[in-house]
Amino acid sequence: MIDGDEMGIEVVLVISLVLFTSAFIKGVTGFGTSLIAIPILTFFLLEPSEARALIVTINILLNIYILVSARQLRYEHARPYMVLIVSVFIAALISGFLLNRLTSEIFFILMGILLVFTAINRFFNIKFNIKHPKRYYVPLGLMGGTLNTLLGAGSVPVLIFLGNTNVKKADFRVTVSLFLLILNIGSLISFLISNEYNTTIFLWSLLFTPVMVLGTYFGIRSQHKFNERTFQMIVAVLLFIIGLNSIFGFLG
Repeated sequence: MIDGDEMGIEVVLVISLVLFTSAFIKGVTGFGTSLIAIPILTFFLLEPSEARALIVTINILLNIYILVSARQLRYEHARPYMVLIVSVFIAALISGFLLNRLTSEIFFILMGILLVFTAINRFFNIKFNIKHPKRYYVPLGLMGGTLNTLLGAGSVPVLIFLGNTNVKKADFRVTVSLFLLILNIGSLISFLISNEYNTTIFLWSLLFTPVMVLGTYFGIRSQHKFNERTFQMIVAVLLFIIGLNSIFGFLG
């Protein structure tokens, strides 16, 4: 574990590089921040509790900024997703009681499974149509909230699910930042209750948030420079490799 006194310039630069790269990939593809940053940081630098708390806090800061800047959120936009939002918040809170039982080995296995699942979904561009998505909002929210608290990456299955439904994407784009904000606030409260959060992590978050913003910005600006499908396949292979390593511990 790294404390504030041990945060040398080399460590700051390495963490910044990892966060910038993961944010850049998200800017280009629309996904990848937590799935890339958290496992890489936990392989080499941080404890799982530090990495997930860092990413969750940065996501909260970014979501607050997006919501304040957009000034477009209305209750009627969020109302269709309130069951999902409430269930994901409850799960994020309750799953905090599992944190003390979550060993590093279990963390890496669960993260690896999530990475492999996402990689397969992206590589083969799997599409399916769910005609009545609201029926699954509660179990989906419970799964997303639990994964976010335990791994720091609970939004992934939720966003994949919603991307394959016939819900109004325009409405969801308006409320997605609210959903992510509530999700991450629930996880942050769990970290605080479980004594897995401290002032140092919050200060790291303030330090590295601009790095994430820049990475996302340059990723979005660079979208037209890449073949979207080819880039997504490359990222999917990267996620698959990281996932296998997380499960089997090649670098451990």
